[in-house]
Amino acid sequence: MFCRNSNVSGERSPFDGSCCSGQGVAADSTESEAEDVPKYRVVLLGDSGVGKTALVSQFMTSEYMNTYDASLDDEFGEKTVSILLDGEESEMIFIDHPHIEMSLENSLSTYEPHACVVVYSIVSRASFQVAEEMLNYLWKEHFTQERSVIVVGNKSDLARSRTITANEGKQLATSRECKFIETSSGIQHNVDELLVGVLKQIRLREMRDKKLRRRGSKSKMLSKLHGSKTALSLNLAREILNKMCLNDSKSKSCENLHVL
Repeated sequence: MFCRNSNVSGERSPFDGSCCSGQGVAADSTESEAEDVPKYRVVLLGDSGVGKTALVSQFMTSEYMNTYDASLDDEFGEKTVSILLDGEESEMIFIDHPHIEMSLENSLSTYEPHACVVVYSIVSRASFQVAEEMLNYLWKEHFTQERSVIVVGNKSDLARSRTITANEGKQLATSRECKFIETSSGIQHNVDELLVGVLKQIRLREMRDKKLRRRGSKSKMLSKLHGSKTALSLNLAREILNKMCLNDSKSKSCENLHVL
């Protein structure tokens, strides 16, 4: 992982990411490069006091990140960071509005996020119930099936006061087809893993969607082959489908943020 410094200038829409540029590079070239960098919006959800803001603040000191656009912090409750993962740069816009200020429905409709991070505190049963209600809504709206959702049990350093077991968190995440991780923003436990994992999940979803679109095109082609009633063509079609299914089959774990 490599992070380089950048300068941010000029007014920016709350929906735009920060532009990263090096010194001595022409403005037109910089703008062109910035346009090619994928921008992903991530909404943090959860009850008040679970540590959402603390997690985002820790993201800003991660070894995996670039400098971030501080101009958005106060007015819009957003922080934009640039990350270089697996040789590819991406900008992540973390949206952290207080739970009482913006409803879940408004957050989804306003920002159309690429991912949601649902946070609860392992020492608060009430916050766990709020997280469950939010996940139920995301499930009902088919968001968990279409986009990336990570359930985060925060404050894992307060083990003696724990009221939510790790198994409870994993079961909740699994039941709603989400990923799960326990973190501690206080001692920076698994914070970097969460940051990288969110980006990884977004990219994996994009790759899956592209594959499904290609599969749809191949299915149309196979339908034409079937219409020709050519045995050789049909056998070839079955072979292609079988290979695609084998390639798609992979071990799944709700705690492994590097696989779907």
